[in-house]
Amino acid sequence: MDITRLRGIGVSPGIAIGEILLPKRVVFTSRKEIIADDQVPAELERLQQALDRTRDELVRIRDGIREKAGPDSSLIFEAHLLILEDPALVSGLEAVIRDEKARAEWALSKANARFEQLFESLTDDYFRQRKSDVSDVLKRVYRNLENNREKEKAPQKPHILVAHELLPSEAALRLSKELTLGVALDMGGQTSHTAILARSLGIPAVLGLRDITRNVTEGELAIVDGTDGEVIIDPPPAVRREFQAKKDKYENYSRELQKTARLKAETLDRVRFVPQANIELPEEVALSLSMGAEGVGLFRSEFIYLRRESLPTEEDHFEIYAGLARGAHPYPVTIRTLDIGGEKSLPRLNIEKEPNPALGLRAVRFSLQNRDLFRIQLRAILRASTGGNVRVLVPMVTEIDEILEVKQIFADVQREMRRKGEAFDEKIPLGVMIEVPAAAALAEAMLREVDFVSIGTNDLIQYYLAVDRANESVSYLYKPFHPAVIRLIRSVIQAARHAGKDVVVCGEMAADTPSAVVLLGFGLRTFSMNPIFIPRVKKALRSIECRTAEKIAEETLKLRSAQEIEEYVTEEILLRHPQVFLTGQPLDASKK
Repeated sequence: MDITRLRGIGVSPGIAIGEILLPKRVVFTSRKEIIADDQVPAELERLQQALDRTRDELVRIRDGIREKAGPDSSLIFEAHLLILEDPALVSGLEAVIRDEKARAEWALSKANARFEQLFESLTDDYFRQRKSDVSDVLKRVYRNLENNREKEKAPQKPHILVAHELLPSEAALRLSKELTLGVALDMGGQTSHTAILARSLGIPAVLGLRDITRNVTEGELAIVDGTDGEVIIDPPPAVRREFQAKKDKYENYSRELQKTARLKAETLDRVRFVPQANIELPEEVALSLSMGAEGVGLFRSEFIYLRRESLPTEEDHFEIYAGLARGAHPYPVTIRTLDIGGEKSLPRLNIEKEPNPALGLRAVRFSLQNRDLFRIQLRAILRASTGGNVRVLVPMVTEIDEILEVKQIFADVQREMRRKGEAFDEKIPLGVMIEVPAAAALAEAMLREVDFVSIGTNDLIQYYLAVDRANESVSYLYKPFHPAVIRLIRSVIQAARHAGKDVVVCGEMAADTPSAVVLLGFGLRTFSMNPIFIPRVKKALRSIECRTAEKIAEETLKLRSAQEIEEYVTEEILLRHPQVFLTGQPLDASKK
């Protein structure tokens, strides 16, 4: 018997087995329905009524989510209300109705197509997925054009939710910890709102399946493997038994990992380390802390620009940063300044298309050429720092002069705020990201100018090895254990320790168990990663002696290839502390 197996992106680990639920999908019209001149006022009123109903719905959703999950989780719907009330969006819709003598459905369809084209033109996956925020609002308005539309009934029994995509408000309403066993979508990726919410609720999810909605019918049985990124449709009994056993094993392991979140972050020989979280959205703070994070090691501030059609104001920035600082207090929150430009371009920022965007006008280079925008962001960060737990991180620095320019602007903003009597943390730490080989080579000199450094291993490895890790033709050359790479990272860690400054690794190496052991051995103590990986890495580092990690790390410097290093590290860990890799091991509660 042939089994239908679909491959996608596993965004929330775990296994779910259950019947499929296929909710109705909103489809924008492709037909332009013309109206008479005297019908235009009534159509404008019809649009306004839909906008009013949508506003009321979003307020109800926001308040409901705030009550259930706290203020941070409701911030996305604050953003949706801002989108809905954006004068440019509303006037644009009205202009189509007036100028083209068209129904409101066509105006909304035209606006949605324009935004989809805009976001799809971006090469950065995280940025492309932010189109769902605008689409969510437009679809809700579209549905509300029908005053007496039939309300969809809420599901009454456990199910696997299958859909083309889930917009943020749909995800918030449809995903239920009690009834949603698993999620499988045609669209989406690791940073989509559905992925973030599924992870926070512990619901297995596979996204990016492309055409699952065309391959299933409601009521069919399905298996969702969110760990391996696979969905199996109508599996035979033997396959169901196999995955049920896998599900039980995973859930036992997860329970053990959750215990780890509450335990002290220290090695077997009592060396302290600090797990932190990389996040994109404020609503991820609660999830991160529940996973054992001791603060936010990297907050990517770019998302603020993608939730609005217009540029965010200082107040928009401040509300987000203040919410983050409150949610994580007393743990630190590291806010990375705008890392945009090149492949992350947005038309409203007027960044010209470049032949080689990865090496072009981006990150701190963009900020220094757009100082008004930079000052707005710095003022908002400073205003949010009054609790004493906010840190500023500047991306893609390549030379000392850039740091000096940033420090001068930062000092100017602080002087201006003092004159106005605005409060801020006078000792707020300023750091830079080491993600360019030149910065790594100058780490010792840079550390004399800043309070801390954060090593972005993803870009650093890519630039150092001249390998585009997203290019399938050469991605095999992207090797974190390349001998040159580990020497470079070790040199930065040692420079920071000699300077008595904090050093963080916030790239994917921090979330990989063998890599984390080597980084620990080189002297790293702060590891920042996707929050779902924190329990696993924390358990691994609690299961090893730091002196063992130091011996392993030093030995890697004598080896000649990435393969030799990886094999050596794995073998040594298995020989000395095999529990690092074993699942479901009892945890020593005495080390709380």
